[in-house]
Amino acid sequence: MNNQNRPEIITIEDQTFGSHVEHWSLLTENPTSEVPKWLGLALDAPVMPMGLCEKECDMDASVWLIQGPNQASVQLCQVIEVKDNKPKAVKTAFPSFESPYTFNAEIDRIITCKSNTQAVLRLQLGQNSVIYAFDSLYSVNHDQYKKDQQYKVQLNAWAYELEKVSDHEQIIVDDPASIKHHRALNDILAEHGGIAPANLQELIDAWEPKTEDDKAPVTVDFSKMVAYLYGETVGQEDEAWFQGKIVGKTQMQFMNQDYTLYDVTLILEENQPAILIRVATRDDNYKNFEIGQYIRGNIWIQANIHAKQA
Repeated sequence: MNNQNRPEIITIEDQTFGSHVEHWSLLTENPTSEVPKWLGLALDAPVMPMGLCEKECDMDASVWLIQGPNQASVQLCQVIEVKDNKPKAVKTAFPSFESPYTFNAEIDRIITCKSNTQAVLRLQLGQNSVIYAFDSLYSVNHDQYKKDQQYKVQLNAWAYELEKVSDHEQIIVDDPASIKHHRALNDILAEHGGIAPANLQELIDAWEPKTEDDKAPVTVDFSKMVAYLYGETVGQEDEAWFQGKIVGKTQMQFMNQDYTLYDVTLILEENQPAILIRVATRDDNYKNFEIGQYIRGNIWIQANIHAKQA
């Protein structure tokens, strides 16, 4: 592939990505003993996804991506080093599952490691929406990615911690500069039909209070807020904090364990369709949230990319 036509690539040390042990711990209390058994079961009924590759010769001959067990709700993924068409060692292994929510997105940055076995993608969904996600199919897709190309991206996540957002959760803003910014922004957006003008910051700077009420503290209700903050560490941006509304709730089973699946709003921009993500948890403490409630917590976001936008 012509390297000039690839997304921006940042290469970091393998260990900067961290270990997948924390991720496996979301599926079992005994990852060191259970996961090797599970990976063996996966090899008994394997799947070798091709991702964006149309032919086997398009795939990287130095690694195999093996998933399994076939038809299982959770796929156990293994990236295996290959030499002379023979497996040599497992480079990394992680769990993944399918989500019904697919969005068109560009890949504008790839954060990968020196072994080139895994990556975090910076995905541009729409004009203002950016999501970082671990690329479940990177080992088969990495030579196929091009900049300025729209891909069909499926998003899912594993939950570390979840909690219900209290009704009418509020903070009072009494800092004069913050009060001015809040009042000015509301006034300017109201004057422009809810659309931010090109000179928004200039108008905010020029705005002055007209009454004493314009100087009064502002009460902000956070109970119905949709928010997403990606991780701050390079290579671990896929470890995210979010708050969103539950719009769907289902279940799945894996290795005789019940998992609750929450479909939640991850990003909600004005005049844009909501970006939804399916979040999985097997923790009994997180199984009783209901559709319509707002929840927040820490999640590990994954992306599956099987196709370009038609």
